[in-house]
Amino acid sequence: MFAKLEISDEELKRRLERIVLRKGFLLNNSADLVFSDDPRVVAERLVLVSKRVPEPLPDNVVDVIDPDLPDPLLERRIEMLKLYVLFPAGILSFLEEEFEKSKRYGIPLSVVHLHLEDSRYARIVAAELSRMLRSTDKFDLLNDTEILIVLPGTSKEGAERFFKRLRRKLLRLDWTRQLLYDHAIVQVEPWMESTEDLLLFLRSR
Repeated sequence: MFAKLEISDEELKRRLERIVLRKGFLLNNSADLVFSDDPRVVAERLVLVSKRVPEPLPDNVVDVIDPDLPDPLLERRIEMLKLYVLFPAGILSFLEEEFEKSKRYGIPLSVVHLHLEDSRYARIVAAELSRMLRSTDKFDLLNDTEILIVLPGTSKEGAERFFKRLRRKLLRLDWTRQLLYDHAIVQVEPWMESTEDLLLFLRSR
């Protein structure tokens, strides 16, 4: 994942550079996010570094970050921005809707993250998921090798049972070699205030 910094203040630029590198971005001109203190910068996804929000706000601005925030809060904002780059808009909107229902009505909600070793295996797993998931569930490929599965009305224990069923189905497929993957399962918990909390917790597993 790449970031580009177009900041006129050299001290602020060096500070942001340290933070974005620490949060897993690489610096590149062809960037997923461009950080700039100039709202006129041309970029598909612009993160405006400014003490005030301009009016009107340009359509390409995905966030406005106050440069006076302390480093820990800046890191948190940049970590959340990384999630919005990683997760497709469709699955993120669905997750936000289900998260709100879960918090409002006390309905369990679990999320499964799968990281497979190559894109061919990810496509095969995606095909199996499309056959076995309920109509109320949703999944999406985050990139060539990662899959996010959202299971409304499902506790963590239920998500673990679902994953065991998926694993049994995958074991019966004719693989040319052993399937290698990592996975994480999390449920919405009382301390979580937003989908960002849920996704950051998921990525830490």
